[in-house]
Amino acid sequence: MIKLILLIALLLAPPAFAADEAGIDLSAEARARGFSVFMQHCVACHGIKYYRGPENPSGIAPLMDAAASEQAFGVAAPDLSLMASARGKGLEGAEYIYRLLTTYYTTPEGGIRNRAFAEETHTDGQIAMPPPIPMDDTELAQKSRDVADFLFMVSEPAREERRSIGPWAVGFMVMLTVVLYALNRYTWQGLKGKAKG
Repeated sequence: MIKLILLIALLLAPPAFAADEAGIDLSAEARARGFSVFMQHCVACHGIKYYRGPENPSGIAPLMDAAASEQAFGVAAPDLSLMASARGKGLEGAEYIYRLLTTYYTTPEGGIRNRAFAEETHTDGQIAMPPPIPMDDTELAQKSRDVADFLFMVSEPAREERRSIGPWAVGFMVMLTVVLYALNRYTWQGLKGKAKG
């Protein structure tokens, strides 16, 4: 019985990581700000074809087509619909996007590099994407965080529904386990006594 109580306590314990610790804000306001920043700074090159918002029921196409993007930057800009999911489990993808947007720097020779990209690719950090948000913007950190929040929610559209259904499903399974345990004890109660005697 103690094992069952410990199992229930373990299932009901909060996860080891929380959105607050990561600096990721998953509120509706952060998503709205992130959408605004995306439309202002990112949509010129990147699209989000799997985004289903009230104003965009069929996704958002980039303003620049793939051929023009490849000609301008040497590589076609990727669709960002699933970028947060592709860059890590849970909030890791949003954290990566935030780091990518906030770690641009200028070399002494005048070139632009990115520390997050350098860490990931083990190169000098030369990246085809120029800084989408100006490096001297006073709100760079907040805008980057908002875009990361927005892209995380685009890549995980059913997250809120899963989180709301999860406790009910776990509660049902715990109740079912208790009922089946009691039924098992009741069913085998008489037979166990006869086998010993």
